[in-house]
Amino acid sequence: MRSLFRIASVLSATGGLLVACGGGAGGDARAPVKCGAEDRVQLSCESEFKYDGRRIEGGFSALGFGSASAKTDETALRQIDQQTEQYAAQAKRLCEEYNACIVDKDTYATRSENLRRRMSKAPELYDGLKAAGTDPEQRRKALADAYRELVPDEQRRELTLSLALQAKKPTDAGFGAIAPGSSLPTETRVAFSLRVTHAAHIYLFQKAPDGKLSVLFPDARIAAQNPIPAGTELRIPPGNGAFRLNDKDIGTERVYVVASLEPLPNLAQAASQIASGGQPQGALAKATQVPSNKADPNCNQRGLELDDSAPAGCVRPRGLELDPEPASESASLRARTEAADGVLFQVFTFEHTK
Repeated sequence: MRSLFRIASVLSATGGLLVACGGGAGGDARAPVKCGAEDRVQLSCESEFKYDGRRIEGGFSALGFGSASAKTDETALRQIDQQTEQYAAQAKRLCEEYNACIVDKDTYATRSENLRRRMSKAPELYDGLKAAGTDPEQRRKALADAYRELVPDEQRRELTLSLALQAKKPTDAGFGAIAPGSSLPTETRVAFSLRVTHAAHIYLFQKAPDGKLSVLFPDARIAAQNPIPAGTELRIPPGNGAFRLNDKDIGTERVYVVASLEPLPNLAQAASQIASGGQPQGALAKATQVPSNKADPNCNQRGLELDDSAPAGCVRPRGLELDPEPASESASLRARTEAADGVLFQVFTFEHTK
């Protein structure tokens, strides 16, 4: 596959139009042709282009950012290169249609401007990936940025989750969302609510300070079932129900949140086993060892993708944690899947005090 930078990171502004440049600084314009009553200067639509004078071989995939523990990285890089090649082909075809009098000046200007805006971001995104080096967090963020900027919405595989831990302390008049790490005294009432941007399968587990794991969802007592529809708020417990913090579990409480575009049979089975009094096994057993969402940044093992050779305790959350939306203070945690991924795994903690 020829990369965006080799065949086409295209267009430079000339005379109000965006002109594909193959030769010199302004392209090699040919003799005008008649388009109706208009004398139209022909643009150069050669098969190879440069963007801002740059020529980078191999595209994004050449950076070698794929990871054995994250096959989705390779998928994202392939999608980025395929899409940028399509942008290049669209730019060349648009130029040829302009020369053939198929599109008028206004149409050409609008469509080429849209292409230019998308493609002009590519060099900076490429440099961001290159500069990330071996830092796992920087690589994840840089790849996610390139994926979202260069791959159209309808072609991206991604999911965003908003979760709120609503708490009503003994002295409070009503419920309010709390931030991760907040302290909640005994007799506090709590409830969870979440919302997803695409239909998703949700699995929630809570780990008490004594290590006991309980299933919050799926739960036979809750009418909602997987998958949860997009944009629908799921409250746990439903209605006006709430959990009560008793005086037996003083310490750090952890809530493990998994959201997936596809069903995860291993987690559904694990939830059933735990609800029946069993112990977590396999990937879930290791995933619930994550102390917080600030796990070892040098650990490349993603949660729920572990094998027996993974170092003990070496597991990190999956997905990118997002800041709460400025217009809303109702979310305790917001996260989005990494590039081309369909699974989120996040850990929310709070301190249970006397």
